[in-house]
Amino acid sequence: MKLVKLTALAVMVTALFWACNLDDTNGPGEEKVNTPKLFINEFMASNDAATVDPDEDGNDGDPYEDWFEIYNADSVAVDVGGMYVTDDLGRLDNYQIPTTNSAKTTIQPGGFLVIWADKEMQQGVTHVDFALSGGGEAIGLAMSDGRTVIDSYTYGPQQTDVSFGRSPDGSDNWKTMGSPTPGASNSGAPANTAPEIKNISVSPDTLTASTAVIVSAEITDAEDNLTSATITYGPQGAVTGSMAMTLAGTKYQADLGTFADGSEIYFFITAVDDGAKSTVTDTLSFEVGYIAPVLYINEFMASNDAANADEFGEFEDWIEIYNPGIEAVDIGGMYITDGLDDLTAWQIPDRAPDSTTIQPGGYLLLYADKQPEQGILHVNVKLSGSGEQIGLTAPNGTTVIDSLTYDAGTVGAIGYGLDTDKSCARQPDGSANWQVDDTPTPGAGNN
Repeated sequence: MKLVKLTALAVMVTALFWACNLDDTNGPGEEKVNTPKLFINEFMASNDAATVDPDEDGNDGDPYEDWFEIYNADSVAVDVGGMYVTDDLGRLDNYQIPTTNSAKTTIQPGGFLVIWADKEMQQGVTHVDFALSGGGEAIGLAMSDGRTVIDSYTYGPQQTDVSFGRSPDGSDNWKTMGSPTPGASNSGAPANTAPEIKNISVSPDTLTASTAVIVSAEITDAEDNLTSATITYGPQGAVTGSMAMTLAGTKYQADLGTFADGSEIYFFITAVDDGAKSTVTDTLSFEVGYIAPVLYINEFMASNDAANADEFGEFEDWIEIYNPGIEAVDIGGMYITDGLDDLTAWQIPDRAPDSTTIQPGGYLLLYADKQPEQGILHVNVKLSGSGEQIGLTAPNGTTVIDSLTYDAGTVGAIGYGLDTDKSCARQPDGSANWQVDDTPTPGAGNN
């Protein structure tokens, strides 16, 4: 009998000892949270034609959606139903994965699960209520308490149709992946990716018949095996001139010489690596003597939960454009971007001037929801709640009409203090003074 009592006491003491040890790692009153070994393992934030999403109802207007992959490095299966995913690490409880279909949300040991960031939750439990920004932001996975981070990754500007993944799976080493592997391992020899061309610019800002035109671009290759960079240029219908671009500092550039006043010159850039992978830019242009209209990115909201619904009743990011002039301006054919290294991220359609024309002293709202199938004013970019860039570019694709960089977390920066359902606005309209606004005024004056 005494032996039984002593044994029971020993068990109680042992249990108390382990309980104290667990509590010691969390602080007084905190509860031990055992996080599973899950990793944000691969993602694609600019999917134009690379990976088709599993549209279960067959009615998706855009089959190419953003996605990220979760990898289970644990020795047991893990159901992510009830956990949270987010594109803003300041809001870990941004979106809770449903618990209604564990067969689709359970990841086997060593397995992978693709989450579609397409704002189309009606398509299934692996489709979430946010999209990723190609200009850079964050991806996070949190426990069902909405507070405990399991894994997160903050990324910069992304290449279209190229994913970014850990190699090997679950490691701290990230690589670009010209051959994405959603739902499968990232291991194996890295594929040769095509060169990347970004930050294309034409200088000087004001072109005259007496100024030489210089076209510059950042051209990089993930494998560092770029062999040539060439610009092809000329007037419309005769884009036949060719010139090698040479490295000057961090950019490749070409001096095209002078052109007569009123000349409109079209050009594109081609980069080739030693594996015969090539990249060709869109055809851009410049016009000697061109003067861009004065327009302002006047107000924007990068985290809209319940502040301003679009015509479909959806709460989307938005950007307001203000025309301070005395003449109407049609922004159809202009470009909008969430990354100033890609000025031509999305071209606003020019087929409906009634919808895209801003009257003198007027405002126009663009919904940054990556759902262009919803209408002309729904653009294929998405804003990051933590901060990034916004730019409006002329139809030539090279002249920046207005741009800004905002940062929700840095004191003194544009957008500092920007939070859910708050906008950031010029006050007064068109001025250089930016303020975070608790009472947004989309489509109306900020004064």
